[in-house]
Amino acid sequence: MQSERTYLSWQRTGLGFAAIGALLLRRAFDGHLVLAAPGLLTLLAAALLTARAQLRYRTMVAAIRLNRSPADRRAVTATAALATALCLTGLAVILLL
Repeated sequence: MQSERTYLSWQRTGLGFAAIGALLLRRAFDGHLVLAAPGLLTLLAAALLTARAQLRYRTMVAAIRLNRSPADRRAVTATAALATALCLTGLAVILLL
């Protein structure tokens, strides 16, 4: 059950990134072209997170079956860094546009 909850959590994170990327692109089409690159990068990150969720789920189930630890600190660190960059982009949009 835990691996399924983790998988769903990664999917929700990817969907959240996709929604924010779409909002950034929408704002870019309204005349703020500077938001096009962050919007596209956020959509790319969303696609990668969603694809990685499936891969991670399979790896986690295999590790549990072999009685190994399924912990992956690199994925958590990368996602935290992406979320921080996205928050800073949002802050810049609020303050500058």
